[in-house]
Amino acid sequence: MFKSLGNRITDTKEAVSEYLSFLKQPDFTKAHAHKSYVQKIKPEMHELHLRFSYYFYDRFLPVLYPRHCPICGQVLPYGIYVCKKCAPELPYVREPVCLACGKPVASPEQEYCYDCRIFPKSFRAGLALFVYNEKTRPAMAAFKYMNRRVLSQFFAREICARHKNDILRWKPDLLVPVPIHKNKRRLRGYNHAELLAENLSVLLRIPCQGNLLLRTEDTAPQKQLRPQARLNNLQDAFAVNPIFRDQLADLTTVLLIDDIYTTGATMEICTRILRGAGVKNIFIYSVCIGLARD
Repeated sequence: MFKSLGNRITDTKEAVSEYLSFLKQPDFTKAHAHKSYVQKIKPEMHELHLRFSYYFYDRFLPVLYPRHCPICGQVLPYGIYVCKKCAPELPYVREPVCLACGKPVASPEQEYCYDCRIFPKSFRAGLALFVYNEKTRPAMAAFKYMNRRVLSQFFAREICARHKNDILRWKPDLLVPVPIHKNKRRLRGYNHAELLAENLSVLLRIPCQGNLLLRTEDTAPQKQLRPQARLNNLQDAFAVNPIFRDQLADLTTVLLIDDIYTTGATMEICTRILRGAGVKNIFIYSVCIGLARD
């Protein structure tokens, strides 16, 4: 155990040293400390920034502050992401699933779920990690509202363990998180979908652009709205960041990342915006997804 811990600390030291060596290069000014500059001007620096953050939160910080099980909250030993009791109870999405959104369906003969039959989607295909139920609901709430940012590490690892090959088969040029409005970001301090996308970027070695899409309207909650009403509610709520508009036509495939998929209204609106800006293929991935209504 101590040998493994020593190896992890050594890896972290190497990542820190590499990061600091980049900062000392004469090409950079004080602006290199700003993430927006890194993303737009120095893509290689952006990747290093992400890898450093990943090593810090995944390998170094848990030595000082142990992780808790995302399901029951029990303190975990170093290197463990979910307790032995909860691991077998995790509600992974299993076949058969909807060919469009990835939602579990009743039988292999059923190609599409009710929502995708009634409201056909513009994205090519989608996948999800967990079914959204009483087991996963508290973890998603903690990740989204309670500053449990470290859960992004757990979700990213599980996504790669189950669907890495599927995602790579899609050949995405870029990972794009669904944005939240600046008011919500100011209140929470972070965008949970962006954290997840950044962690996946490191594990999958696919670039991530956290502010390619903007949330332009702080719309009312969607929970009580029917599917068509959700689409109408979000019609003008998103836009492409003008900084990147000219670059979108060069992208062939984008993977949209979000936390929870219910009717798919948010993913659908974001897909339409990206396609309107010139992106040819959009795939989606959600941490949790609801059950089909039929």
